[in-house]
Order: sequence, then C-alpha cells, then structure tokens
Amino acid sequence: MKAGFGKVDITPRVGVELCGFGPYLNRHSTRVVEPLYARAMAVELGDARWVLVSCDLIAVNAALTRRVREIVRQATGLRDDQIMVHATHTHSGPCTLPELIGWGDPDDPYVEILPRFVAQACIDAVRDLAPASFHHAEVEAAGFSYNRELPDTGRTNELAMAWQWQTDTPDETDTRAHVFRVERAGKCAGFLTYFSCHPVVCCERNTEIHGDFVGVATNRVEKEFPGAVGLFLQGAQGDINTNHVHGPAAQSLVALERFGERFAGVIRKGLKQAEPFETTKIDSALDIAPYTLAKFDEPALRAKLAEHEATLAKAGLLLEERESRMAMVYAKGIRRILAGGNMRQPLPAQALRLGAFTFTGLPFEMMHRIKRRFLSEAGGQALLMSLTNGGFGYAPLREYYQAGTMRYAVMTVPLMSGSLPFTEAIEDEVLAAATSVVRKV
Repeated sequence: MKAGFGKVDITPRVGVELCGFGPYLNRHSTRVVEPLYARAMAVELGDARWVLVSCDLIAVNAALTRRVREIVRQATGLRDDQIMVHATHTHSGPCTLPELIGWGDPDDPYVEILPRFVAQACIDAVRDLAPASFHHAEVEAAGFSYNRELPDTGRTNELAMAWQWQTDTPDETDTRAHVFRVERAGKCAGFLTYFSCHPVVCCERNTEIHGDFVGVATNRVEKEFPGAVGLFLQGAQGDINTNHVHGPAAQSLVALERFGERFAGVIRKGLKQAEPFETTKIDSALDIAPYTLAKFDEPALRAKLAEHEATLAKAGLLLEERESRMAMVYAKGIRRILAGGNMRQPLPAQALRLGAFTFTGLPFEMMHRIKRRFLSEAGGQALLMSLTNGGFGYAPLREYYQAGTMRYAVMTVPLMSGSLPFTEAIEDEVLAAATSVVRKV
C-alpha cells in the first residue's frame, strides 16, 4: 500500500470579494488571517489508484472539477472516477461559483487560474506515492454546533465562546469526528479529519481571508508534524451551524481562534488514539444520478418576476434593505431561468474505498438526516461528504416543502444560481445516489 500527499497555496489576492452570508454585501477582503490551501492525498495498491483533494473554498463547481480532472488525467493517467474534488465550505474565501448571483462576485483571474493549482496538488500527491500504513480513530467532538432548523433555546455567542452552551438535540448534529493518520517511514506523513458543520464562526461583518475554524485547526496541527499534510472533509452540514455565528467582527475573530484551537484538540486526540486498519483493497466509482426538478411554469415565473421588479422600483441606489437585495437576486435568477429554461446539470455521485472505509461525495449541502439514513444503509464506516465535484446548493428534506413552510433551502438557493428548485423527492434521490455508488466499491 502506498500513499502520497500534495499541498498548494490557493490564497487569493487581498481585495477579492468573499463569498457567503447574504446578497450584495460587498465583503471585499482586507487581509489574510490564515492562508487557503488545496490539499491532496493519493493512494495506490497494485493497479488501483485514486486521489482526493480538499480545498479551502466555499464550493467547487462542475467546470472547475472538469478542468482539474483534465489536467490531472494528462499528467498521471488517472481516470475521472479516480479523481475527487472537494470543498471545506469556508465562508471567508473567494467566490468559486461564477453562476452564483449576489453572494460575492468572482474574481475572474482567480477562477481562471485556480484549476491549475488544485490539479497540481493532486499531481504532487501522485508523484509522492510511497509505502504507507493507515490508522483510524473516532473521537468525541461534541459542543461545536447545533441544528439551525430546530430551536436553539438559550444560545448566545458569549456563552458559545465560553463553551457554556450546548444544544438540547445533539443527535441532530455530529458529536464525533473521524481522524485518519497516515504513516510513512515511522512518521506522520498526513491526516484526514471528517466532521459535519458549517464553518461560520466568522460572519458577514468579517472581511478577513481564512478557512474558518476547520482551516485554523488543520493549519495548526500540520505545524506540529513538519512535512505532514492534513485534509479536512466536510460531512452533511446543510442544517448544522457552529454555536458561535453572526457575531460582531472583533468577537468573531476571537471565537475563530478559540474554536480553531478546540477543534485542533479533536484532531490531536484522534491522531494519538488512531489504531491501524487493513487496507487490502482500494477502489473508485463515479455515477451520474437521476433527479427531478420543479415544473417550468413560465406564467408563474413571470408573475414572480413582476413582484420582485416592483420591490426594486421602490429601492434606493445602494440597496440598503435586505428585502431589496434579495429581490435583485430573485429577479436575476428568474430572468436566467426564463432565458434558458430548465437549468439541469448532471448530478455526479462518487465513492472512494480505502480498506473498510468509503468516502462518498455529492455536490449538495446535505442535511444531517440524510447522513443518518445513509449510515443505516451503508454502515458506520461509510462517510458521506457534501460539496464534492460541484455546487448544487442544498438538498432539502421532504417536510421543507409543506405548504406555508417553504424554506430558504427550497426556493432561495436554487434562484441564487438561476435554477429551478428541486422537488420534495430530492431527499430520497440523494440518498439513492449515495447508496448506489457506494455499493459499487
């Protein structure tokens, strides 16, 4: 068994607009608190190989994934099913979804050049392959988060910073993290951490570049193992927020340090407790899964467009009210749908096997219940990853579609990309895609 690692700095220039938290916020970056990286791990056993790259970005879209695969394929001979591109989902990095409306404008030169740097991390990992052993631990990681779709009684940012508040519904969050340690020649050459949580300790008032608490933690632990490369893998975080969120800018930076150090402690514990496991098989699979979109109803769309245009007709030039800024998003999204009809994209589902463990990735922000259902189908050693090989927005749960409760994840997010919404079947369709592809490895 062989493993190799690659790491490339993908920090954008200061001044690019940061992506996340709301429409037309003009969050132009002012400094770098922590650099952003593309980190890759490649494995090889006999004729089987694959590479997984994790990027400190809000998301990766299909175009970026396709270009990364082209470059890696030409340099290494790997097939598309052997190359997985993943994002940690930091909201304190650049916009890497050019199709996204209003949530931070992309920096064109950065978006153009980025695939080459992400691909280089993969190529370096393949060229670095050397005999390795793998170790794993599942360790406690409670108290970081709450399910934002449920009541969060008594939560305040001050209590969260002091670690004095925890959710009443921990089963609706991740309370444990998976940590993998890879050893070569008796030393830690790299590690992987899997956990489900929105990296949103810092918020819309912050203009600093960093990978949020998971990036801070990974950077810190890497420095304690010189030469090691650490990948963070984002789980089913669609409805999971950090306990500290939407705080004042200065307070958020203090919280970033505290949450980052605490999560670094989780990684350290996992690295220390990790036990060796057999890696007698590796494998990979890539499917294009079916799914359904809402009906293209032109009269209804034009009526909604007229409503939003009426809101904009009363807005000031600066779009100071959130209602006006959201109306701008809706108007542009609906116009894009009317111009292009059904905005269907291929839905990739990919699985990588490492011994008894599997990493299954889809391009959604998946709700935590989907992960729990997936575990019941595929077993506790099957890890479900969001934001992989594309950026489709949320996969809403079925009850989100009930009359009178149409939620942000159902309607707003698709329109942010100029796409028709999914149907209430999407929860089951995502689960079917994940379970189907994981069975192939």
